[in-house]
Amino acid sequence: MSLNNAHANNGVLIHAGECILLYCDNVNMEFFGQNGAEFKGTKNGRLYLTTHRMIFNSKSVKDPMQSFSFPFVAMRSVELEQPMFGANYLKGVVRAQPNGGFVGEVKFKLTFKHGGAIEFGQAMITAEKMTTRGN
Repeated sequence: MSLNNAHANNGVLIHAGECILLYCDNVNMEFFGQNGAEFKGTKNGRLYLTTHRMIFNSKSVKDPMQSFSFPFVAMRSVELEQPMFGANYLKGVVRAQPNGGFVGEVKFKLTFKHGGAIEFGQAMITAEKMTTRGN
């Protein structure tokens, strides 16, 4: 996990050999278990899925968290929830990586207010499996 190191001029920075697979707009992101100002409140923005990770870019330029990177190797307990009332969401836990901007781990919730959670979740599972297999 890395905080504020994957954004550039309303886009994302990706690593050599990494590709953007898809993205969803109007995704809300919430964190639980960290006290830093960057983790407070609900953030709204665009969520990217790449061949190696998820990247969230905040819509608000005033938000202390401009981007958040979720490498597949740092995530666990990821689940897709489909509540009877309300928007579908992904939840899970991501642990900090060296020089990632925080220490420990944090729980996250990504709510897809305008749809796309099922497709995004399925694509993420496929990408994660390919990454961990080394394909």
